[in-house]
Amino acid sequence: MLIYAFRDARGTWYGDPDAVIQDRQPGRGVLILPRTAPGEDPGLFDGQRVEVLYAACDLEASQTSYRLDDGDSFVASWHVHELLSPAYQRVLTAPAASRDAATVRLEIGSSHRRYSLHADLLGEGRAEITVVICTPDGVICGELTGKVDTRDLAEVGRLIASTPAASAAKTTPSVTSPAPVKATRHGQGWAPEALAHLKELYQAGKSPEQLAEELGRSEKSIRWKLHGLGLAPFPSDLVPEPRTPVEPEAPKAYTVEEKRQLHPNAYKPWNLEDEQRLAERCAQGASLSELSQEFGRNEGAIASRLLKIQAKGPAAEDAWEYGG
Repeated sequence: MLIYAFRDARGTWYGDPDAVIQDRQPGRGVLILPRTAPGEDPGLFDGQRVEVLYAACDLEASQTSYRLDDGDSFVASWHVHELLSPAYQRVLTAPAASRDAATVRLEIGSSHRRYSLHADLLGEGRAEITVVICTPDGVICGELTGKVDTRDLAEVGRLIASTPAASAAKTTPSVTSPAPVKATRHGQGWAPEALAHLKELYQAGKSPEQLAEELGRSEKSIRWKLHGLGLAPFPSDLVPEPRTPVEPEAPKAYTVEEKRQLHPNAYKPWNLEDEQRLAERCAQGASLSELSQEFGRNEGAIASRLLKIQAKGPAAEDAWEYGG
């Protein structure tokens, strides 16, 4: 059971509210977050009362549990823990009790990226920092390495956070067709926050292809949703051509009398004498076809009876082809 999403007093959801859970309905609870001690950098939700959702799901679990106001405690997913824990609002300001540790490791991530920080604390208040950015399957996308004074870490973090994201440059479409986008949220519903985010990105100039890659959904899903929001025209090219209905074939009906014209003993109950004789003939090497003619029943009925009485012989081995 993981806390996988929470909502603040303004009604905004955080974490992964549209995650696939294994329960029909998630559990709900209230979490009151403590205030950060004086002198420490505050977290984003310090002192707030938030509503949490918890359920069994396949998200990555953190190593931290949170105690709800009803007394129950649940481990938070990494995504939720990154938002609730003040430690993740700073680049690296370890508590005083752990500042003498030789190595510090932190890792956060989403459905598209994993970010890991490895810090070797050197002498004289300096640290060697390595930050690696990779895809969920381990392909490295970027790396940042350097030595800094630990007193400068907070300011360096703020400097990096204040760097404006570069806008996507418009380039001439390539002749080579791009690889299809893998939808990581296929089949999941659209939460209100996800719809608002989609609208914001589309109005900022993102194409359906870019939106599909960024939001982890198929391009078809993006285009249909944009049309449903009144932001894009009807995607007529996605509507399949109507197919000519095929006339259903009338099922063939047979009467018992018609069956017995081919197999005289069809649908008649087996008696002990017939079963013993059937087992003997099977052990003598008679085939299914021979037994069918001899006992006046179709091969399927013979095969079923051979398996039921656990007969031995070639015909019994062939009986498995009839669904035994």
